[in-house]
Amino acid sequence: MNSALYIGASGMKGLSQGMQVTTNNIANVSTIGFKQQNILYADLIYASQGNLGSGWESQEDSKVALGQKGMGLQVGSIRTLFNQGAFESSNTGTDLAINGKGFFQVSDETTGDIFYTRAGDFRADEQGVLRTPSGLVLNGYQYNTNGSLGGLSSVVINKFATMPAKASSAVELTLNLEPSQDNTSDAANPYFGLLSLYDASASPPLKSSAYNNSQGITLYDAAGRAQTVTAYFDGAPSPGGSSMVEFLVAGETSPRYDADGNLIPAAAGEGLLMSGVLHFDSAGRLSNISAFTPTVAGSKDLAHWHVAPVTDSGQPQLSLNGNAVSLDFGLKGTSGWQKAVSADAVGIDINNLPNLGDEVSRTSWATTANGGSLGHYSQNGYAAGGLSTYYIHQDGTVEGRFSNGQTMNLWQIPVCTFVSEDGLHREGANLFSATAEAGEMRMGMAGSENFGSISSYNIEMSNVDLSAEMVNMIITQRGFQSNSKVVTTADQMLQKAMELKRS
Repeated sequence: MNSALYIGASGMKGLSQGMQVTTNNIANVSTIGFKQQNILYADLIYASQGNLGSGWESQEDSKVALGQKGMGLQVGSIRTLFNQGAFESSNTGTDLAINGKGFFQVSDETTGDIFYTRAGDFRADEQGVLRTPSGLVLNGYQYNTNGSLGGLSSVVINKFATMPAKASSAVELTLNLEPSQDNTSDAANPYFGLLSLYDASASPPLKSSAYNNSQGITLYDAAGRAQTVTAYFDGAPSPGGSSMVEFLVAGETSPRYDADGNLIPAAAGEGLLMSGVLHFDSAGRLSNISAFTPTVAGSKDLAHWHVAPVTDSGQPQLSLNGNAVSLDFGLKGTSGWQKAVSADAVGIDINNLPNLGDEVSRTSWATTANGGSLGHYSQNGYAAGGLSTYYIHQDGTVEGRFSNGQTMNLWQIPVCTFVSEDGLHREGANLFSATAEAGEMRMGMAGSENFGSISSYNIEMSNVDLSAEMVNMIITQRGFQSNSKVVTTADQMLQKAMELKRS
């Protein structure tokens, strides 16, 4: 009977801990990032018994069953269930939820302690540092200006961040030209008719009747100042079965005044940047390029125009305020110019034009000469800009969007996983800490390998199943009640035995 008291007490003690786990789950049914716990029970020690009747020696298989008596209940383990919680949308971009495995890493700036959490309700403080409600900082990798990642540090989103200007260095021209009409012809230099006619002192420098097509291009210098250059196109003499289009690129001229405030006329060749010829086959496909740039600024003397520098992939380059800018019409070549001649050596012979040789290839968007609409251009320069907004992608990349229309990666927010999540230690405040039992911590890009993806404008809610917890509470209550009844019953039996002795 004394054993019955002990067994009932052990049941009450274990089930009371079960009630604590259940009520803690219920209390945190709305806690952000909370992970439900589950209690598992185990039986307690067993007392060995002997001389249990004549069958003891003859029934070898029954010795254990007949020879042990249970002594109660104990708590085997309390486990954390890391299954996914439901997402709740928000209107804040720094509300982050992990879909899948992993944790955010946060740290205490004062003590240096590192913690892990599923609760992604981060907010920026007055300095732009992303923090948890308790003040811990979110850790991540900042992008360097060259696109590489720096070391792990506190994520800071500066709302006053600026993007420096970038000088234009490459222009892609996707055009469809008209080669059939030669509006401007120079009998002695038929491939430089536009260059001969261009006059920067006139307005406009070329009349619209002098060319078939034109394309304005906005380029940027190192200080972010925009400058418009114009590419003019006109037909040129060509051998049978192919076609040639002459082109001229010229920039804006800045007005100058004398000491009396009178306008000084621009030199005729001021602003000229490049002159050349586009070669097309019988189908109107770009087959080669010839390009020249001036060695003397503002000069129209063809002796001062030599073959243009080219990039490694064969795009001719012009110089704008000392900055090299390549023009890509959609033709790739690696051999460089086959003829290093000056423009005055070309004359009327098409064979004197330099070209990129036979080892050339066209891109899918290459310029054509089929008499259609002109097309469009793109270039890689821009002015300076301030941060307008930012967006956090599923891979954890924090992308800044700036007032100059450009985007730039600012941060990479990693996701951390462990060999054994069950080994993590709960710290309260939605935090976990690493232990030896959790095993190795791995930090990686969200959405890759075994790392969960990050969902911005969402928070992960508790994964507690309230209906299941209510059932567990009822079962635990009934079990506790039954064990308490065992204690009172055993007490009554002992009391009765004591009464028999007194009687």
